[in-house]
Amino acid sequence: MLKNFALLGVGLAKNSGEVCMTDPDLIEKSNLNRQFLFRPHHIQKPKSTTAASATLEINPEMQIDAHLNKVCPATESIYNDVFYSHLHLVVTALDNVEARRYVDSRSVSNQKALLDSGTMGTKGHTEVIVPNLTESYNSHRDPPEEEIPFCTLKSFPAVIEHTIQWARDKFESAFAQKPSIYNMFWQTHSSAEAVLQVETLSNHLWYKS
Repeated sequence: MLKNFALLGVGLAKNSGEVCMTDPDLIEKSNLNRQFLFRPHHIQKPKSTTAASATLEINPEMQIDAHLNKVCPATESIYNDVFYSHLHLVVTALDNVEARRYVDSRSVSNQKALLDSGTMGTKGHTEVIVPNLTESYNSHRDPPEEEIPFCTLKSFPAVIEHTIQWARDKFESAFAQKPSIYNMFWQTHSSAEAVLQVETLSNHLWYKS
C-alpha cells in the first residue's frame, strides 16, 4: 500500500497531507518476497519505521508518521475517537479476522471509509467499506480461523501457539500419517515381491498390446 501511496502522491507535505501507519512486528526473512520495501539487511528491524524510510526514498515529498503499536482495545487511549476524527481514510493489511473486525467497528463508529486488503498464498483480497453506503466487514460471516496459515508455520513459527502447532504437525506426519500410508500399502499388497510382479506383468501386457 505504501508503495502505491508514494507513486500516487498521497499524503504530500506540501498539501498538508500525512500518512499515519503502525505495525508492532519486526521484519522476518519470509517478508522479503511479498513486497518491495524490505531488503535482507532490514531483517529484525521494525516493519513500520523501515517501511516509512523506504517509502520516502520513492517519494521524498510524502509525510509519514510511523508508530510501533498494535491497534486493539488495549491501545484505544492512543487510537481514540479524536485520532480517528483527523483521518480521511482507514487502510488495513491485517493477517487475522479478529483484528479486521475491530478496525472495522472503530471505522464504522467514527464514520470513516475503510479499505481492507490481505493475501493468503497466491490469492489477494481487497474490499471498500463506506459508512451508510456499503455493508461493513462485521456484517459478513467469516468462517472460523481453525488453522494457522501454513506460511507462518513453515517460515518462522515464533509465537508459542505456532511452535506447538509446528511440533504437532511434525509428530502427526512421522507417527500418524506416514505409518497410516504404509499400513494401507501392506494391507493392499502381501509383499514387495508381489508388487514388483504385478508391475512387471502390467508392463509386459502393455508392451504386447
